[in-house]
Amino acid sequence: MELPRSPGAASAPLWTIAEEDELPESAALVKDRLVYGSAGSDLLEAVLDDRRQGDRAEKSGISAPDRWSPGRRLKKSRTAPAMTSDYSKRCGDDDKPRLESAARIARQAAVGFCIYIAIGVLIYVWRRDEFSGTRTHTLVDALYFSIVTMCTIGYGDIAPVSSTTKLYCCVFVVIGMGFIDVLLSGMVAYILERQEELLMGAVEGGRHQTARCVLVNTRGRMRKRMKVVLALAVVIGCVTLGTLAVHKLEKLSWMDSFYLSCISVTTVGYGDHAFESLAGRLFASMWLLISSLAVARAFLFLAEARIARRNRLIAKWVLTREMTVGDLVAADIDNNGFVSKSEFVVYKLKELGKISQDDIMEVCRQFNIMDRDNSGRITLSCLSDAV
Repeated sequence: MELPRSPGAASAPLWTIAEEDELPESAALVKDRLVYGSAGSDLLEAVLDDRRQGDRAEKSGISAPDRWSPGRRLKKSRTAPAMTSDYSKRCGDDDKPRLESAARIARQAAVGFCIYIAIGVLIYVWRRDEFSGTRTHTLVDALYFSIVTMCTIGYGDIAPVSSTTKLYCCVFVVIGMGFIDVLLSGMVAYILERQEELLMGAVEGGRHQTARCVLVNTRGRMRKRMKVVLALAVVIGCVTLGTLAVHKLEKLSWMDSFYLSCISVTTVGYGDHAFESLAGRLFASMWLLISSLAVARAFLFLAEARIARRNRLIAKWVLTREMTVGDLVAADIDNNGFVSKSEFVVYKLKELGKISQDDIMEVCRQFNIMDRDNSGRITLSCLSDAV
């Protein structure tokens, strides 16, 4: 209402004082006035209008419209803190270590494998008189010897006899077991991951719920059991293919063919049986390379499945056991007599082996660096000072 004026006063109108202004309809609107300031702000008016519409819609039982629809454009309040346009950019992003992708590792593995085999073939061709064993074709024998050496099978059908070739074989085996095997394992892992992605994509895109339940777990990854089944299928497939090929190409009995396949894919290689024909050595050059690595990866899947099952049992026991007084004292990080949710989470993660005390201390040290005003909180002003 207007205040009474004296007859001699100026004719300028007097507006209502702020204390008599109508208050907002809810506590949220009071908070908005306190945060955004006076009612003259465009942002405040838009927020208050949205609040009133939402309150009226809730009272009338009608759903409120989308408050942040693309059609509404809000101007930034002058009281809002100034932010950079790219608020997600970090100062240390340029120093972030760049990890090599699986595709790049696979390409490096292919190049390294070609160089490795080429060197082995050249040395064998150059010093072929210093190797003992059955000969078929020089290039085929050289390729076969290089693959058998790299896979560490060691049939003994081709062996060095001079000091020079023996020294070369020592270096060749060490390099093959170390550098090349690591690269080839990365390439095999990349191929298996690509196959898993294709299979998972087919399952996700399909409508068969049973296949989804069997192959996919709650995190969207292939189940460990299905990986074990695929691993066993790879082992059986490699042994079966080798048995059929050895029986046909090397003219061995079914029992000897199966025996040679098993000792080959497991890289045992006793030496009592080996590939001696030209066609057999050509087949062995490709089959031994693929099967030995695939079978090794399959046994790794089996080991991972056993470890995963053990970890699940431990995690279930840790998460379901009751908390004792000793646990409360150990979990009370700030020694205030009670355990908060964050302290409980940290304590359980330590019990599960997900994090260590050194990890926690390092995170706390980083927090103290960012907490420049020693308030126990990281605020916008701390980030602004850091920039």
